[in-house]
Amino acid sequence: MSDSRSPRIVYIGADAAVAPASSLRALAGAGTVLVPAGLSAELRRLIATAAGGRLHEVQADEALRQLQGGSCVAAAGPRGPRLARALLAAAAQAGVAVNTVPAQPLFDDCLVVQQLASLQRITRTLRAQCPWDRVQTAGDIVSYSLEEMYELADAIAEGDLEQEHGELGDVLFQVYFLALLLQEQQAGDLGSVAAAIERKLIRRHPHIFADAVADTPAAVRGRWEAIKREQEGREGIFHDVPRSLPALLYARKLQRRAAEVGFDWETALEAFPKIAEEHAELAQAMAAHGHAPEFDAPAAPRESEAPSPQQVEMRHDPHVRHEIGDLLFAVVNVARKAGIDPELALREAVRRFERRVSTAAELASGEGVDWSAVGLERQEHYYQRAKLEEKEGQR
Repeated sequence: MSDSRSPRIVYIGADAAVAPASSLRALAGAGTVLVPAGLSAELRRLIATAAGGRLHEVQADEALRQLQGGSCVAAAGPRGPRLARALLAAAAQAGVAVNTVPAQPLFDDCLVVQQLASLQRITRTLRAQCPWDRVQTAGDIVSYSLEEMYELADAIAEGDLEQEHGELGDVLFQVYFLALLLQEQQAGDLGSVAAAIERKLIRRHPHIFADAVADTPAAVRGRWEAIKREQEGREGIFHDVPRSLPALLYARKLQRRAAEVGFDWETALEAFPKIAEEHAELAQAMAAHGHAPEFDAPAAPRESEAPSPQQVEMRHDPHVRHEIGDLLFAVVNVARKAGIDPELALREAVRRFERRVSTAAELASGEGVDWSAVGLERQEHYYQRAKLEEKEGQR
């Protein structure tokens, strides 16, 4: 039961026309009400009338200092959600109990809905008034969406929560814009998109929303695939796998579908020997062009970037390309069985390589050496020093 003497935050909303009646009743007799700056005259009158008192404008960072037992804050206007969240965070840190109207978690839901609706209005405004946004098509936005997803993946990989927060906003805007384009073609809108995915999630999680049983992640995934086949009419083992996926993700997706019908190794250890098998076949294919990868020593740096005759031959040899593909496919399979996303693992490896080569060049430069001009053996020396520095820095 809430303590009537505790400070209260009452959700009013962005506009007087949609203020909840229960929230206005909760303001009765509140006296002075703390409100965000910049409220419309209509909202100010509505809150003052309901509270039977006057309003005092506060900034988010000073609201907690002005709260006393029984005082009241109105989360009203466009700045209402920010004020409410700042106040709740500060109160939690200070150990101060704050009541909300409506009670949690519905109060938080109201804040989210208001901010999502505000983003929808911004999106509509941009589409109607901005010369650039007016000419965008779904195909244009998809390309930007892919870029934003990769930027989000980088932020998550780096563990940068602030950057992740910003990139999530960029991704969310892409969804809003695509939903608006869908609405323009009378094929749905943001609300129908949300409702459709809600129905799908409920349908595919009967162990949560019905009486089915699935106690492990594997059981959940198996039921998910069965529902797609049985209830949603999807046919074939590889139904609805987009061929436009990046190759590593495409391979993993197909392997997962094959696993659903039992065509899979039991463990990553069982799948691992396939890598050695494919490696040997690739070595044999390359040996036909005068290369023996297992035994060749590193070649000396070439004066020209022009490919060697053997490289030209291999480039046009479908057998070599075939074996390289098989080797990559085997590595993806082991990664999948180990529960590792091969796309993210490779991106991490590329970033490590980039970082270490840059450090190696810096180490060489510090000794008056042009790293790009020395032989491979000396380059490798600096590269190993860069790796050692990195490991020592992680301790």
